[in-house]
Amino acid sequence: MKKLVLLLAFLTFSLGVQAQEKLKPVPQIPDDPAMSQREQDSIAEFYTMPEIFIGVNEREEKYLREMNVLRNRILRVYPYARATAENLTILNANLAKMETRRQRNTYISRSQKYLESEFKERLKKLSRKDGRILIKLIHRQTGNTTFSLIKEFKSGWSAFWSNNTARMFDLNLKSEYHPDTDLEDFYIETQLNYLFYNYRLTYQQANPPIDFNALRKKWEAQIGNSEAYPVELKE
Repeated sequence: MKKLVLLLAFLTFSLGVQAQEKLKPVPQIPDDPAMSQREQDSIAEFYTMPEIFIGVNEREEKYLREMNVLRNRILRVYPYARATAENLTILNANLAKMETRRQRNTYISRSQKYLESEFKERLKKLSRKDGRILIKLIHRQTGNTTFSLIKEFKSGWSAFWSNNTARMFDLNLKSEYHPDTDLEDFYIETQLNYLFYNYRLTYQQANPPIDFNALRKKWEAQIGNSEAYPVELKE
């Protein structure tokens, strides 16, 4: 698969989501040959119930389905973003101890080969939309875009080529994560904190740190009375 092959060069180097489908009731129509077709149709119309939404309206139901999908995407990719941040710290610490460029290059090459064998096949199973979330979360966890990380540990040409190839798949390696100004990112941060709160993901602070309570209040003041405000945060 080619969906995220453009990310593997960096990720393999640095690495070491309640809605249930509603079923409409099936009418039980008496099978009586003596009945006319019109009578049977009338019974069918009487027994058929319209789809109903309990507790939420149709718009909120759609939102909840979308957020459930988003949570599942986050569950798939967040461990990679978290591992990126953790291993980047280790990597930099080890590289700082090396005296020559040759030692650094040898260490990077060995790390890349090992981690590629460990994670490459798993990463290739991610979809394009998974990849978009992953790029955002890498920036959240490391404070750097995927593009800049590739550029730091690879040649500038490699970073340029990877970024332009990524655009063909709607994956911009320069994408940043700004939940304070970008509503989509605020949704991601909301669902991420939902998963932290329910112990479905291991918490790790963002870089730089994000004060979610302050973030929530900011968006509440801006769109709190609108349909765009996350249902999970409404009182």
